Amino acid sequence: MNPGQQKYLIVVGGPTASGKTDVAIQLALHFNTEIISCDSRQFYRQMTIGTAKPTQAQLESVKHHFIGHLDIEKAYSIGEFEQDALQALELIFKDRDIAVAVGGSGMYLKALCEGLDEFPEIPEAIAQALKTSFEQGGLAALQQELLASDPDYYHQVDLSNPSRLMRALAVCRASGQPFSSFRLGEKPPRFFKCIYLQLVWPRASLYERINARVVQMMSDGLLEEAQRLLPYSHCNALQTVGYQELFSFFEKKTNLEGAVALIQQNSRRYAKRQLTWMRRDGYWKKIRPTEIDLAIAYIEQVIKRAGPLIRQLTSWSAPGAPRLSAMPPDAWIVWEQPGPASPALSIPIWKMRDSAYLGPLLPEQADMPTTALEMLFHEAMLWPETEEIWVYEKQTLAPIFEKLHFKNHPKIKMPPEWVKLPAEEYELWQIKPFDF
Repeated sequence: MNPGQQKYLIVVGGPTASGKTDVAIQLALHFNTEIISCDSRQFYRQMTIGTAKPTQAQLESVKHHFIGHLDIEKAYSIGEFEQDALQALELIFKDRDIAVAVGGSGMYLKALCEGLDEFPEIPEAIAQALKTSFEQGGLAALQQELLASDPDYYHQVDLSNPSRLMRALAVCRASGQPFSSFRLGEKPPRFFKCIYLQLVWPRASLYERINARVVQMMSDGLLEEAQRLLPYSHCNALQTVGYQELFSFFEKKTNLEGAVALIQQNSRRYAKRQLTWMRRDGYWKKIRPTEIDLAIAYIEQVIKRAGPLIRQLTSWSAPGAPRLSAMPPDAWIVWEQPGPASPALSIPIWKMRDSAYLGPLLPEQADMPTTALEMLFHEAMLWPETEEIWVYEKQTLAPIFEKLHFKNHPKIKMPPEWVKLPAEEYELWQIKPFDF
Protein backbone atom coordinates (compact mmCIF):
# COMPACT_ATOMS: atom_id res chain seq x y z
CA MET A 1 0.00 0.00 0.00
CA ASN A 2 1.22 3.48 -0.84
CA PRO A 3 0.49 6.43 1.47
CA GLY A 4 -0.07 8.79 -1.47
CA GLN A 5 -2.77 6.70 -3.17
CA GLN A 6 -6.52 7.32 -3.08
CA LYS A 7 -8.13 5.78 -0.01
CA TYR A 8 -11.40 3.83 -0.09
CA LEU A 9 -13.93 2.98 2.62
CA ILE A 10 -16.03 -0.09 1.82
CA VAL A 11 -19.40 0.50 3.52
CA VAL A 12 -21.39 -2.65 4.27
CA GLY A 13 -25.02 -1.86 5.08
CA GLY A 14 -28.35 -3.60 5.11
CA PRO A 15 -31.32 -4.27 7.37
CA THR A 16 -31.03 -5.96 10.73
CA ALA A 17 -30.32 -9.71 10.56
CA SER A 18 -29.11 -9.53 6.94
CA GLY A 19 -25.60 -10.87 7.67
CA LYS A 20 -23.56 -7.65 7.61
CA THR A 21 -20.99 -8.81 10.18
CA ASP A 22 -19.97 -11.93 8.24
CA VAL A 23 -19.66 -10.05 4.94
CA ALA A 24 -17.66 -7.22 6.50
CA ILE A 25 -15.22 -9.69 8.04
CA GLN A 26 -14.74 -11.57 4.77
CA LEU A 27 -14.02 -8.33 2.93
CA ALA A 28 -11.64 -7.11 5.64
CA LEU A 29 -9.75 -10.41 5.50
CA HIS A 30 -9.52 -10.25 1.71
CA PHE A 31 -8.18 -6.69 1.69
CA ASN A 32 -6.08 -7.20 4.85
CA THR A 33 -7.63 -4.30 6.69
CA GLU A 34 -9.68 -3.29 9.75
CA ILE A 35 -13.36 -2.66 10.48
CA ILE A 36 -15.11 0.45 11.77
CA SER A 37 -18.38 -0.50 13.47
CA CYS A 38 -21.16 2.06 12.90
CA ASP A 39 -23.79 0.23 14.94
CA SER A 40 -24.60 2.67 17.74
CA ARG A 41 -26.03 -0.05 19.99
CA GLN A 42 -22.85 -2.12 19.85
CA PHE A 43 -20.80 0.73 21.32
CA TYR A 44 -21.84 -0.25 24.86
CA ARG A 45 -20.00 -3.06 26.61
CA GLN A 46 -22.97 -4.18 28.73
CA MET A 47 -25.25 -4.66 25.69
CA THR A 48 -24.15 -7.85 23.96
CA ILE A 49 -26.91 -10.33 23.19
CA GLY A 50 -29.59 -7.79 22.28
CA THR A 51 -27.26 -5.94 19.91
CA ALA A 52 -25.99 -9.05 18.06
CA LYS A 53 -22.36 -8.10 18.65
CA PRO A 54 -19.70 -10.06 16.74
CA THR A 55 -18.58 -13.17 18.58
CA GLN A 56 -15.21 -13.30 20.29
CA ALA A 57 -13.87 -15.45 17.45
CA GLN A 58 -15.04 -12.88 14.89
CA LEU A 59 -13.48 -10.03 16.86
CA GLU A 60 -10.19 -11.93 16.99
CA SER A 61 -10.21 -12.67 13.25
CA VAL A 62 -10.21 -8.97 12.26
CA LYS A 63 -9.49 -5.84 14.28
CA HIS A 64 -12.75 -4.01 15.05
CA HIS A 65 -13.14 -0.43 16.24
CA PHE A 66 -16.06 0.87 18.35
CA ILE A 67 -17.32 -2.43 19.73
CA GLY A 68 -18.04 -2.33 23.46
CA HIS A 69 -15.85 0.69 24.10
CA LEU A 70 -18.40 2.65 26.16
CA ASP A 71 -20.11 2.24 29.51
CA ILE A 72 -23.90 2.12 29.41
CA GLU A 73 -24.21 5.45 31.25
CA LYS A 74 -21.79 7.28 28.97
CA ALA A 75 -23.34 10.01 26.84
CA TYR A 76 -21.89 9.71 23.34
CA SER A 77 -23.17 11.86 20.49
CA ILE A 78 -23.11 11.24 16.76
CA GLY A 79 -20.70 14.16 16.44
CA GLU A 80 -18.27 12.54 18.89
CA PHE A 81 -18.47 9.27 16.99
CA GLU A 82 -17.82 11.06 13.71
CA GLN A 83 -14.62 12.62 15.00
CA ASP A 84 -13.42 9.44 16.71
CA ALA A 85 -14.12 7.31 13.64
CA LEU A 86 -12.32 9.74 11.32
CA GLN A 87 -9.28 9.62 13.59
CA ALA A 88 -9.37 5.80 13.54
CA LEU A 89 -9.54 5.83 9.74
CA GLU A 90 -6.56 8.16 9.53
CA LEU A 91 -4.52 5.61 11.45
CA ILE A 92 -5.74 2.70 9.31
CA PHE A 93 -4.99 4.60 6.09
CA LYS A 94 -1.39 5.28 7.11
CA ASP A 95 -0.40 1.88 5.74
CA ARG A 96 -3.54 0.72 3.95
CA ASP A 97 -5.58 2.03 1.03
CA ILE A 98 -8.84 0.29 2.02
CA ALA A 99 -10.88 0.07 5.21
CA VAL A 100 -14.31 -1.42 5.94
CA ALA A 101 -17.24 0.19 7.76
CA VAL A 102 -20.30 -1.81 8.77
CA GLY A 103 -23.57 -1.10 10.52
CA GLY A 104 -27.29 -0.62 10.29
CA SER A 105 -27.44 2.78 11.99
CA GLY A 106 -28.03 5.06 9.01
CA MET A 107 -27.22 8.33 10.74
CA TYR A 108 -23.89 7.02 12.02
CA LEU A 109 -22.91 5.78 8.57
CA LYS A 110 -23.90 9.17 7.15
CA ALA A 111 -21.90 10.99 9.81
CA LEU A 112 -18.76 9.02 8.98
CA CYS A 113 -19.09 9.06 5.19
CA GLU A 114 -20.57 12.50 4.56
CA GLY A 115 -20.75 14.49 7.77
CA LEU A 116 -23.75 15.55 9.80
CA ASP A 117 -26.30 17.37 7.71
CA GLU A 118 -29.49 15.42 8.40
CA PHE A 119 -31.59 15.08 11.50
CA PRO A 120 -31.31 11.79 13.37
CA GLU A 121 -34.10 9.27 13.67
CA ILE A 122 -36.04 9.83 16.87
CA PRO A 123 -36.71 6.76 19.06
CA GLU A 124 -40.33 6.42 20.08
CA ALA A 125 -39.35 6.44 23.76
CA ILE A 126 -37.81 9.92 23.43
CA ALA A 127 -40.83 11.29 21.58
CA GLN A 128 -43.15 9.87 24.24
CA ALA A 129 -41.02 11.25 27.09
CA LEU A 130 -41.22 14.74 25.60
CA LYS A 131 -44.99 14.51 25.29
CA THR A 132 -45.14 13.56 28.97
CA SER A 133 -42.85 16.45 29.86
CA PHE A 134 -45.14 18.86 28.01
CA GLU A 135 -48.27 17.43 29.61
CA GLN A 136 -46.79 17.72 33.09
CA GLY A 137 -44.71 20.90 32.83
CA GLY A 138 -46.28 22.80 29.95
CA LEU A 139 -44.43 25.16 27.61
CA ALA A 140 -42.18 26.40 30.40
CA ALA A 141 -40.58 22.98 30.85
CA LEU A 142 -39.86 22.66 27.13
CA GLN A 143 -38.50 26.21 26.90
CA GLN A 144 -36.20 25.75 29.86
CA GLU A 145 -34.73 22.53 28.49
CA LEU A 146 -34.21 24.03 25.03
CA LEU A 147 -32.46 27.06 26.50
CA ALA A 148 -30.01 24.72 28.23
CA SER A 149 -29.61 22.36 25.27
CA ASP A 150 -29.49 24.81 22.35
CA PRO A 151 -29.48 28.52 23.26
CA ASP A 152 -28.91 29.52 19.62
CA TYR A 153 -32.11 27.85 18.43
CA TYR A 154 -33.95 29.02 21.56
CA HIS A 155 -33.54 32.61 20.36
CA GLN A 156 -34.78 31.74 16.84
CA VAL A 157 -37.76 29.44 17.37
CA ASP A 158 -41.36 30.38 18.08
CA LEU A 159 -41.37 29.67 21.82
CA SER A 160 -45.16 29.38 21.85
CA ASN A 161 -45.15 26.45 19.42
CA PRO A 162 -44.87 23.19 21.43
CA SER A 163 -44.50 21.01 18.32
CA ARG A 164 -41.38 22.86 17.21
CA LEU A 165 -39.96 22.84 20.71
CA MET A 166 -40.49 19.09 21.08
CA ARG A 167 -39.00 18.40 17.64
CA ALA A 168 -35.86 20.34 18.48
CA LEU A 169 -35.55 18.71 21.89
CA ALA A 170 -36.07 15.25 20.41
CA VAL A 171 -33.08 15.84 18.10
CA CYS A 172 -31.02 17.13 21.04
CA ARG A 173 -31.82 14.10 23.16
CA ALA A 174 -31.36 11.54 20.38
CA SER A 175 -28.05 12.93 19.14
CA GLY A 176 -26.52 14.61 22.17
CA GLN A 177 -25.96 17.68 19.98
CA PRO A 178 -27.77 21.02 19.60
CA PHE A 179 -30.62 21.03 17.11
CA SER A 180 -29.04 24.02 15.37
CA SER A 181 -25.89 22.01 14.58
CA PHE A 182 -27.91 19.93 12.08
CA ARG A 183 -29.01 22.99 10.12
CA LEU A 184 -25.66 24.05 8.68
CA GLY A 185 -26.33 22.55 5.24
CA GLU A 186 -22.68 22.05 4.25
CA LYS A 187 -20.95 18.68 4.03
CA PRO A 188 -17.33 18.62 5.17
CA PRO A 189 -14.79 17.14 2.75
CA ARG A 190 -13.58 13.57 3.26
CA PHE A 191 -10.09 12.19 2.65
CA PHE A 192 -11.49 8.92 1.26
CA LYS A 193 -14.08 7.68 -1.22
CA CYS A 194 -16.89 5.37 -0.20
CA ILE A 195 -17.96 2.20 -1.98
CA TYR A 196 -21.41 1.19 -0.74
CA LEU A 197 -22.64 -2.43 -0.56
CA GLN A 198 -26.17 -3.30 0.57
CA LEU A 199 -27.10 -6.86 1.55
CA VAL A 200 -30.47 -7.90 0.16
CA TRP A 201 -32.95 -10.67 0.91
CA PRO A 202 -36.51 -11.34 -0.23
CA ARG A 203 -38.78 -9.57 2.26
CA ALA A 204 -40.35 -12.80 3.54
CA SER A 205 -36.96 -14.46 4.05
CA LEU A 206 -35.62 -11.41 5.89
CA TYR A 207 -38.59 -11.38 8.25
CA GLU A 208 -38.11 -15.10 8.93
CA ARG A 209 -34.45 -14.43 9.79
CA ILE A 210 -35.44 -11.60 12.12
CA ASN A 211 -38.02 -13.74 13.94
CA ALA A 212 -35.56 -16.62 14.27
CA ARG A 213 -32.79 -14.36 15.56
CA VAL A 214 -35.03 -13.00 18.32
CA VAL A 215 -35.83 -16.57 19.39
CA GLN A 216 -32.09 -17.36 19.40
CA MET A 217 -31.33 -14.23 21.44
CA MET A 218 -33.84 -15.33 24.06
CA SER A 219 -32.22 -18.76 24.12
CA ASP A 220 -28.79 -17.12 24.51
CA GLY A 221 -29.89 -15.17 27.59
CA LEU A 222 -31.41 -11.88 26.41
CA LEU A 223 -33.96 -11.94 29.24
CA GLU A 224 -31.22 -12.20 31.86
CA GLU A 225 -29.18 -9.48 30.12
CA ALA A 226 -32.17 -7.14 30.13
CA GLN A 227 -32.80 -7.93 33.80
CA ARG A 228 -29.24 -6.88 34.66
CA LEU A 229 -29.71 -3.65 32.72
CA LEU A 230 -33.08 -2.75 34.23
CA PRO A 231 -31.51 -0.26 36.72
CA TYR A 232 -30.16 1.65 33.68
CA SER A 233 -33.39 1.61 31.66
CA HIS A 234 -33.45 5.42 31.69
CA CYS A 235 -30.21 5.60 29.65
CA ASN A 236 -30.48 6.64 26.00
CA ALA A 237 -28.53 3.56 24.93
CA LEU A 238 -31.37 1.33 26.13
CA GLN A 239 -34.17 3.20 24.38
CA THR A 240 -34.10 0.56 21.70
CA VAL A 241 -35.76 -2.56 20.35
CA GLY A 242 -35.05 -5.71 22.34
CA TYR A 243 -34.71 -4.06 25.71
CA GLN A 244 -37.71 -1.74 25.97
CA GLU A 245 -40.13 -4.62 25.35
CA LEU A 246 -38.55 -6.72 28.11
CA PHE A 247 -38.54 -3.77 30.49
CA SER A 248 -42.31 -3.63 29.94
CA PHE A 249 -42.47 -7.32 30.85
CA PHE A 250 -40.56 -6.70 34.08
CA GLU A 251 -43.02 -3.91 34.87
CA LYS A 252 -45.87 -6.43 34.33
CA LYS A 253 -47.31 -4.44 31.42
CA THR A 254 -47.21 -7.54 29.20
CA ASN A 255 -46.43 -11.25 29.43
CA LEU A 256 -43.18 -12.77 28.18
CA GLU A 257 -44.71 -14.26 25.05
CA GLY A 258 -46.17 -10.89 24.12
CA ALA A 259 -42.86 -9.14 24.78
CA VAL A 260 -40.98 -11.52 22.48
CA ALA A 261 -43.60 -11.12 19.75
CA LEU A 262 -43.30 -7.34 20.11
CA ILE A 263 -39.50 -7.51 19.78
CA GLN A 264 -39.96 -9.43 16.53
CA GLN A 265 -42.56 -6.98 15.26
CA ASN A 266 -40.53 -3.89 16.15
CA SER A 267 -37.39 -5.44 14.64
CA ARG A 268 -39.25 -5.99 11.36
CA ARG A 269 -40.43 -2.39 11.44
CA TYR A 270 -36.88 -1.23 12.07
CA ALA A 271 -35.67 -3.28 9.10
CA LYS A 272 -38.31 -1.64 6.93
CA ARG A 273 -37.10 1.82 7.97
CA GLN A 274 -33.50 0.82 7.23
CA LEU A 275 -34.47 -0.30 3.74
CA THR A 276 -36.36 2.93 3.12
CA TRP A 277 -33.30 4.91 4.21
CA MET A 278 -30.99 3.13 1.78
CA ARG A 279 -33.52 3.17 -1.05
CA ARG A 280 -33.69 6.95 -0.99
CA ASP A 281 -29.90 7.21 -1.18
CA GLY A 282 -29.71 5.47 -4.55
CA TYR A 283 -26.00 4.65 -4.46
CA TRP A 284 -25.91 1.28 -2.67
CA LYS A 285 -24.75 -1.63 -4.83
CA LYS A 286 -26.99 -4.52 -3.90
CA ILE A 287 -25.48 -7.95 -3.31
CA ARG A 288 -26.77 -11.20 -1.93
CA PRO A 289 -24.87 -12.32 1.21
CA THR A 290 -23.22 -15.26 -0.55
CA GLU A 291 -21.80 -13.10 -3.36
CA ILE A 292 -18.47 -12.18 -1.76
CA ASP A 293 -16.52 -12.79 -4.98
CA LEU A 294 -18.88 -10.54 -6.92
CA ALA A 295 -18.62 -7.86 -4.21
CA ILE A 296 -14.83 -7.96 -4.45
CA ALA A 297 -14.98 -7.75 -8.24
CA TYR A 298 -17.30 -4.76 -7.98
CA ILE A 299 -15.01 -2.99 -5.51
CA GLU A 300 -12.01 -3.58 -7.74
CA GLN A 301 -13.98 -2.36 -10.76
CA VAL A 302 -14.95 0.88 -9.01
CA ILE A 303 -11.35 1.50 -7.97
CA LYS A 304 -10.02 0.68 -11.44
CA ARG A 305 -12.52 2.88 -13.24
CA ALA A 306 -12.38 5.63 -10.62
CA GLY A 307 -15.99 6.32 -11.55
CA PRO A 308 -19.12 6.94 -9.49
CA LEU A 309 -21.15 4.06 -8.22
CA ILE A 310 -24.29 2.57 -9.69
CA ARG A 311 -27.32 4.81 -9.15
CA GLN A 312 -31.04 4.38 -9.65
CA LEU A 313 -32.67 7.30 -11.42
CA THR A 314 -36.34 7.77 -12.23
CA SER A 315 -36.02 10.97 -14.29
CA TRP A 316 -33.29 10.23 -16.78
CA SER A 317 -33.11 9.29 -20.44
CA ALA A 318 -30.62 7.84 -22.86
CA PRO A 319 -31.14 9.36 -26.34
CA GLY A 320 -31.40 6.69 -29.00
CA ALA A 321 -31.86 3.79 -26.59
CA PRO A 322 -33.95 0.86 -27.91
CA ARG A 323 -37.32 0.89 -26.19
CA LEU A 324 -39.50 -2.00 -25.12
CA SER A 325 -42.55 0.09 -24.39
CA ALA A 326 -44.15 3.38 -25.29
CA MET A 327 -44.45 4.04 -21.57
CA PRO A 328 -41.42 5.68 -19.90
CA PRO A 329 -39.34 3.35 -17.69
CA ASP A 330 -40.06 3.18 -13.98
CA ALA A 331 -36.34 3.66 -13.31
CA TRP A 332 -32.88 3.62 -14.84
CA ILE A 333 -29.84 1.85 -13.48
CA VAL A 334 -26.92 4.09 -14.44
CA TRP A 335 -23.17 3.71 -14.02
CA GLU A 336 -21.35 6.81 -15.12
CA GLN A 337 -17.98 6.54 -16.79
CA PRO A 338 -15.01 8.63 -15.62
CA GLY A 339 -14.63 11.86 -17.53
CA PRO A 340 -17.32 14.36 -18.58
CA ALA A 341 -17.28 13.22 -22.22
CA SER A 342 -17.58 9.51 -21.43
CA PRO A 343 -20.94 7.78 -21.88
CA ALA A 344 -22.86 6.25 -19.01
CA LEU A 345 -23.81 2.59 -18.92
CA SER A 346 -27.57 2.52 -18.51
CA ILE A 347 -30.46 0.06 -18.35
CA PRO A 348 -34.14 1.08 -18.24
CA ILE A 349 -36.51 -0.92 -16.02
CA TRP A 350 -40.25 -1.41 -16.39
CA LYS A 351 -42.12 -2.99 -13.47
CA MET A 352 -45.29 -5.05 -14.00
CA ARG A 353 -46.92 -6.62 -10.95
CA ASP A 354 -44.45 -9.28 -9.71
CA SER A 355 -42.18 -9.01 -12.75
CA ALA A 356 -39.76 -6.47 -14.15
CA TYR A 357 -38.40 -6.06 -17.68
CA LEU A 358 -34.94 -4.72 -18.38
CA GLY A 359 -34.61 -2.80 -21.62
CA PRO A 360 -31.65 -3.18 -23.99
CA LEU A 361 -28.43 -1.26 -23.74
CA LEU A 362 -27.49 1.38 -26.25
CA PRO A 363 -25.85 -0.31 -29.27
CA GLU A 364 -22.42 1.14 -28.49
CA GLN A 365 -22.62 0.02 -24.87
CA ALA A 366 -22.69 -3.67 -25.72
CA ASP A 367 -18.95 -3.40 -26.38
CA MET A 368 -18.16 -2.09 -22.88
CA PRO A 369 -15.91 -4.20 -20.57
CA THR A 370 -17.60 -7.46 -19.64
CA THR A 371 -17.09 -7.01 -15.90
CA ALA A 372 -18.77 -3.60 -15.95
CA LEU A 373 -21.75 -4.97 -17.90
CA GLU A 374 -22.04 -7.92 -15.54
CA MET A 375 -22.18 -5.58 -12.53
CA LEU A 376 -24.75 -3.38 -14.23
CA PHE A 377 -27.12 -6.24 -15.11
CA HIS A 378 -26.59 -7.76 -11.65
CA GLU A 379 -27.74 -4.50 -10.03
CA ALA A 380 -30.66 -4.22 -12.42
CA MET A 381 -31.94 -7.69 -11.56
CA LEU A 382 -31.85 -7.04 -7.79
CA TRP A 383 -33.10 -3.47 -7.71
CA PRO A 384 -36.82 -3.89 -8.61
CA GLU A 385 -37.50 -6.34 -5.73
CA THR A 386 -39.81 -8.48 -7.88
CA GLU A 387 -40.14 -12.25 -8.17
CA GLU A 388 -39.11 -12.47 -11.82
CA ILE A 389 -36.75 -10.45 -14.00
CA TRP A 390 -36.93 -10.56 -17.80
CA VAL A 391 -34.27 -9.25 -20.15
CA TYR A 392 -34.60 -8.76 -23.91
CA GLU A 393 -31.04 -8.28 -25.06
CA LYS A 394 -28.54 -9.00 -27.83
CA GLN A 395 -27.39 -12.59 -28.27
CA THR A 396 -23.75 -11.52 -27.96
CA LEU A 397 -24.32 -10.87 -24.23
CA ALA A 398 -25.37 -14.48 -23.56
CA PRO A 399 -22.18 -15.31 -21.56
CA ILE A 400 -23.00 -12.55 -19.05
CA PHE A 401 -26.55 -13.79 -18.52
CA GLU A 402 -25.38 -17.38 -18.15
CA LYS A 403 -22.87 -16.31 -15.50
CA LEU A 404 -25.64 -14.48 -13.62
CA HIS A 405 -27.83 -17.63 -13.81
CA PHE A 406 -30.42 -16.24 -16.25
CA LYS A 407 -32.24 -18.83 -18.33
CA ASN A 408 -32.78 -18.42 -22.06
CA HIS A 409 -36.39 -18.64 -23.26
CA PRO A 410 -36.28 -18.38 -27.06
CA LYS A 411 -39.83 -19.70 -27.55
CA ILE A 412 -41.60 -17.47 -25.05
CA LYS A 413 -43.28 -14.51 -26.65
CA MET A 414 -43.00 -11.01 -25.29
CA PRO A 415 -46.24 -9.48 -23.93
CA PRO A 416 -48.26 -7.94 -26.78
CA GLU A 417 -47.89 -4.43 -25.37
CA TRP A 418 -44.09 -4.59 -25.62
CA VAL A 419 -42.13 -3.55 -28.68
CA LYS A 420 -40.49 -6.35 -30.64
CA LEU A 421 -36.81 -5.94 -31.50
CA PRO A 422 -35.15 -7.96 -34.31
CA ALA A 423 -35.47 -11.65 -33.42
CA GLU A 424 -32.23 -12.54 -35.19
CA GLU A 425 -30.29 -10.22 -32.85
CA TYR A 426 -32.17 -10.33 -29.53
CA GLU A 427 -33.10 -13.09 -27.08
CA LEU A 428 -35.37 -13.27 -24.06
CA TRP A 429 -33.82 -14.23 -20.71
CA GLN A 430 -35.42 -14.76 -17.32
CA ILE A 431 -34.36 -15.19 -13.68
CA LYS A 432 -35.91 -15.48 -10.24
CA PRO A 433 -33.20 -13.60 -8.32
CA PHE A 434 -33.31 -15.68 -5.13
CA ASP A 435 -34.05 -19.13 -6.49
CA PHE A 436 -30.48 -20.50 -6.40
